[in-house]
Amino acid sequence: MRQPPSDRQLLIAAAAGDEAAFTALYQRYALPLREYFARALPSDLETDDLVQQVFIQLLGSKAFRQPQEGPDQLNALLFTIAKNLLRNQARKERRRGERETVYLRLTATAEFSPPHPGIDAAQFDAAILQLPDHQRQCILLRYRHGLDVAGIAELINCAPGTVKSRLHYGLKKLSSLLNHPTS
Repeated sequence: MRQPPSDRQLLIAAAAGDEAAFTALYQRYALPLREYFARALPSDLETDDLVQQVFIQLLGSKAFRQPQEGPDQLNALLFTIAKNLLRNQARKERRRGERETVYLRLTATAEFSPPHPGIDAAQFDAAILQLPDHQRQCILLRYRHGLDVAGIAELINCAPGTVKSRLHYGLKKLSSLLNHPTS
């Protein structure tokens, strides 16, 4: 009975342009990588993208450029790439969160004039601060900074429909707070 080709044999063939060999490597490691990412991430949405990124980085690696000198098993290399991708993603998310926190802190206390002259500015500021963070953020970005829905969606990394919903419910809540202030 013939044994399946080793990782190195597949890598050598893939580096020479054999697509079937690359597909075999992908099939060999895609599921374990997906499981690794699924355990590390709160959502499964990104796992397939990260698996693809692992293989893209493999294509740019020395192991792919010089497969004869590469490792017999790709397991360690692929999971090192995966670990580094997760670390980079966590760093990116942490920085994004820090930027959002600073922005929210600045905009929560920023002067935001009432849209109607008959509304008391202090009452308006108090009402804005009572909104949930996600609604307040969208309202301030839209009406204070003049961003459109697409711009807000890109900035806060969510769907335009979500931004529209946050604006709608935020304005509705703001209106309610201004018409019936709580003491």
